Amino acid sequence: MEKAKKILYVIFTLMAFTLALCSMFSILRNTESRYLKILYFPRIQLFMASLISLVLLVAMMKRWRWYDFLVIGFLLIGIVVNGSYLINYTSLVPVVVPSSTHLNATDTPFSLLVTNVKMSNRKAELLINLIEFKKPDLILAMEVDDWWDTQLKVIENDYPYSQHNTNEVAYGMVLYSKFPFEEINVDYLQNKNVPSFESTIMLSDKKHITLHCMHPVPPTQFKNLPDNEGQEETALKKMGKKVLNRKFPTIVAGDLNDVVWSHVDELTETEHILYDVRVGRGFYNSFDAGK
Repeated sequence: MEKAKKILYVIFTLMAFTLALCSMFSILRNTESRYLKILYFPRIQLFMASLISLVLLVAMMKRWRWYDFLVIGFLLIGIVVNGSYLINYTSLVPVVVPSSTHLNATDTPFSLLVTNVKMSNRKAELLINLIEFKKPDLILAMEVDDWWDTQLKVIENDYPYSQHNTNEVAYGMVLYSKFPFEEINVDYLQNKNVPSFESTIMLSDKKHITLHCMHPVPPTQFKNLPDNEGQEETALKKMGKKVLNRKFPTIVAGDLNDVVWSHVDELTETEHILYDVRVGRGFYNSFDAGK
């Protein structure tokens, strides 16, 4: 029995030390190493696993040695590192985008539905039912191939304005609107197979908004899909320059292939212009698309 306890202690100590190192190395988000960069993503998992490891180790400790304090200290540092990001998506911090408590007579509310359909998914009726239920004013759908584009034609009567750029490499994009486009441009910011939209939309009160729709590729290598391995991630920076020169109130929407706690100002080279509505509210996760 005593031998089994020692084995468990060694296993839990190694696990705790590994979790602590992963948590601390996760701050190196600008590294070119994909193996270090990926540690930036599982903050929730690292945070929860570190808490569990901390409780288990403390419960097992009968005689504290110097290296026990070292491991516990590393675990606590990792918990603080991950917690400093995660706390921003709880009610413990104030929201950065305030909720609208009332509308003025001159205000025009509108709703936007953003969805990555997952190209291999063939359950179009689920999305169509959601559109019929929510009745959004604008719909942005990504990973749209020709099959998905055909399925979504049933909504065209309700959404007379649209832009379609489909492809078979998981980066097709379509935008539907109840409001007219005064202008819409299709850009290929970093890859010839990855479209982005920049649209000026006139609302029902004749006011205008600018909507940037994006689905930049992740910094990794794919066999049959677009990627930017070995390249500087410039798509969001190029979009950021457009936002800096904005003429109308601006929204950026899409699948940014990044995590909720990204440094938006750094990624887009904007400062205090783009705000995340999830800060102070929650994560609002939308995956898995197959469910």
